[in-house]
Amino acid sequence: MAKGPELRAQKLRRAKKLEPLTLAGRMAAVPGLHWVNHARYALLDRLHRARGAAGLVATVQGLCARRPRTLALTIAYNVPEAVALLADSMARFLPDTPLVVCDNSTELEARVALANIAAERGLFYVSAPPALFVRARSARSHAAAANWAFHNIVRPVAPDSFAMLDHDLVALQPMDLAAHVADQPVYGLRRWSGRAKAWYLWPGFAVFNGSLARLPLDFGPDRLLGTDTGGRNWYVLYRRLDDDALAWPKLRTVHVPEVDGGWSEPKMLVDGWLHVGGASYRGGVTALEAIRRAYDADPDGLFARLRDAAR
Repeated sequence: MAKGPELRAQKLRRAKKLEPLTLAGRMAAVPGLHWVNHARYALLDRLHRARGAAGLVATVQGLCARRPRTLALTIAYNVPEAVALLADSMARFLPDTPLVVCDNSTELEARVALANIAAERGLFYVSAPPALFVRARSARSHAAAANWAFHNIVRPVAPDSFAMLDHDLVALQPMDLAAHVADQPVYGLRRWSGRAKAWYLWPGFAVFNGSLARLPLDFGPDRLLGTDTGGRNWYVLYRRLDDDALAWPKLRTVHVPEVDGGWSEPKMLVDGWLHVGGASYRGGVTALEAIRRAYDADPDGLFARLRDAAR
C-alpha cells in the first residue's frame, strides 16, 4: 500500500487529472500561443547550442570510441565537492556508466576545481559556454546548459539511453539505467504543472531511451504551463505518453546522521539515489559535508540504513 511521498504523489496526480484547466492552462493549450512567449528563448537556445566549448571535441570522440550503452550527464554549478561525491558513488555502483560533467559554473575557481576532479577521476569534462542574455542562477541557465549538452553531446554520441542527473545526487546501490527504459521511453522523477494538466520529468533524475534523441527535446521551463526546468518537453514528448501505464521510481523521505549526533533536514531518496538538495545554496554545503561523511563511513550500508529508517 502506498504511503508517504508516494501516496502524496498519487493524490496529486489524481487531482491534476480531475481539476479543470485554469485560465493560464487554457491559454497554454491554444495552438501556437506559447511560441509567442518563448520565441526569444528558442532563438537564444539555437544560437547558444551552436557555440563550441573547450573539451567538446575530445569528449564526443572519446565517448564514440567507447560506445557506452548509457550516457549520464550532470550540469555542474559552482560546487565541485558535489560532483566529486556523485562521481565517486557512480564509480562504485555504476562503473560502466560514463559521467559527463557539463560545467555551467559562474566561478572560475569552481571551474578549475571541477576540471581537476574530472581529470583525477577519468570523467569527461566540458566547459559549457555561458548562455546569452540569461541570468546565471536561474532555471533558464540550467536549461540552456542541458539543451546545449543534448544537442552537442547526446545526439552525436547516440547512446542506447541517456540520463540527466543533478550534480548533488549520490548513488547508493547498483542500478542499470538502460534497463529502466528498455520497455518504456522514459523513467525518472515526475513533476506536475501548477496551472495545466501537464507532467514532466525533473532533469535532475531523468532517463531517456536513446531513440528520443531524434526529437527536438527542450529542457526549458514553461511560464504558461507553470512548469520548471524540463517542462517544455511536455509539448514534444510527455503529452503523448500515458504516465499511469509507466513504471516510476520509489520515493522515500530520509534523514542523514550529522556530526553533532542530530539528523539532517528531510532528504529525498529516489530508488537508490540520495538527493542532497540545494548544494549550490546556503546550507547546502553543510548538508553535502554530512552526507559525504556518512557515505565515506559506510558506502555499502548507507542505503539500507536510510531505507530502514525512512518514513
